[in-house]
Amino acid sequence: MATMLEGRCQTQPRSSPSGRETSLWSSGFGMKLEAVTPFLGKYRPFVGRCCQTCTPKSWESLFHRSIMDLGFCNVILVKEENTRFRGWLVRRLCYFLWSLEQHIPPCQDVPQKIMESTGVQNLLSGRVPGGTGEGQVPDLVKKEVQRILGHIQAPPRPFLVRLFSWALLRFLNCLFLNVQLHKGQMKMVQKAAQAGLPLVLLSTHKTLLDGILLPFMLLSQGLGVLRVAWDSRTCSPALRALLRKLGGLFLPPEASLSLDSSEGLLARAVVQAVIEQLLVSGQPLLIFLEEPPGALGPRLSALGQAWVGFVVQAVQVGIVPDALLVPVAVTYDLVPDAPCDIDHASAPLGLWTGALAVLRSLWSCWGCSHRICSRVHLAQPFSLQEYIVSARSCWGGRQTLEQLLQPIVLGQCTAVPDTEKEQEWTPITGPLLALKEEDQLLVRRLSCHVLSASVGSSAVMSTAIMATLLLFKHQK
Repeated sequence: MATMLEGRCQTQPRSSPSGRETSLWSSGFGMKLEAVTPFLGKYRPFVGRCCQTCTPKSWESLFHRSIMDLGFCNVILVKEENTRFRGWLVRRLCYFLWSLEQHIPPCQDVPQKIMESTGVQNLLSGRVPGGTGEGQVPDLVKKEVQRILGHIQAPPRPFLVRLFSWALLRFLNCLFLNVQLHKGQMKMVQKAAQAGLPLVLLSTHKTLLDGILLPFMLLSQGLGVLRVAWDSRTCSPALRALLRKLGGLFLPPEASLSLDSSEGLLARAVVQAVIEQLLVSGQPLLIFLEEPPGALGPRLSALGQAWVGFVVQAVQVGIVPDALLVPVAVTYDLVPDAPCDIDHASAPLGLWTGALAVLRSLWSCWGCSHRICSRVHLAQPFSLQEYIVSARSCWGGRQTLEQLLQPIVLGQCTAVPDTEKEQEWTPITGPLLALKEEDQLLVRRLSCHVLSASVGSSAVMSTAIMATLLLFKHQK
């Protein structure tokens, strides 16, 4: 009897052609059952499809079932195969050679094009009521336009971008174990970039590292220099000057002035002209829809909605026929440590503070085997024009507040409609107030829609699980 049991439970290890460990179990009745240990990371559901209700045409485009099986890649893993050269020396200098081979398109005559834009010319000629051109010398106004433009952006320096990419690649390999990106999601974005329409990436904002990691990722995938809309409150003047040369954008403080202010009108016109020029040139734009980490108040960013409003206005006016919106999210299994000085929104991050934070991160990673794993999520791009048409058609059947409350007052309905549940209150900035009320509502709903899509396409990491457990245990 013991011999029979030993024969039934006998196992024979064997290696399968795919490299997975298998074993043959003898059942004792002439049958052999093969047990295969599954690789859990291979079979994952493909997430990130756009909304089929709001954008049905976009849901059908840029997607094919074959991209679901493309798997993942590590974007910070650069080898000899990623360069045009081969050899022993190339394997030692592959990071440096890779940074030299990145294509950085030049930006020429940007100030002149901004000056010749329709909005700025209307202000210079005084055709806009309350414009700066009324009763002022045009030369002084041109100098003011150049000053505002210098606060918003600067032409990216190719040498500085390549040097920063090389240094960032080495830093990310020390800080991260890997940065995973689904090849199918990246292929959808690359096909969208080849369609000839501008790309606008709308992202969540978990850490300040997101604004550096995402431009590096898109540059490594051949999409050029990503223009990032930064929050000037989180950066010192010296850091803002550096980020402008790397492709950063900053909203001037005059843009938040009142609607009847001539300085506010001029600043908003210059910002609108900058966004129009970026969209026409086809440069990708990154906008954060959440407030920076550590900021108090609602998570939905008023500054991010202001940048989205400029993009929506450029599409509605007809500067570009359409724009493709890409919901983006970055998740970490361990959130990188932030400097203690930037935990509060009142303390902007400076160059020395950032350098000390980098050195502290490198020192903590030295000889440590517990490095961070991250994953970048790119949802399916969808048409902004299609969303606008779909949203306006849905608003045609909206009920007024009187129509909603009348059945409740008359006792014909017992359920009180909660019309504010799906909307989050955010402070309205000057650029949003300059839009029509209907456009303001469109920008808010679009921001919430994209932010929901970004969160919905994100993987559940250990940080999210820990946050859920803490919120469940400490509900008060």
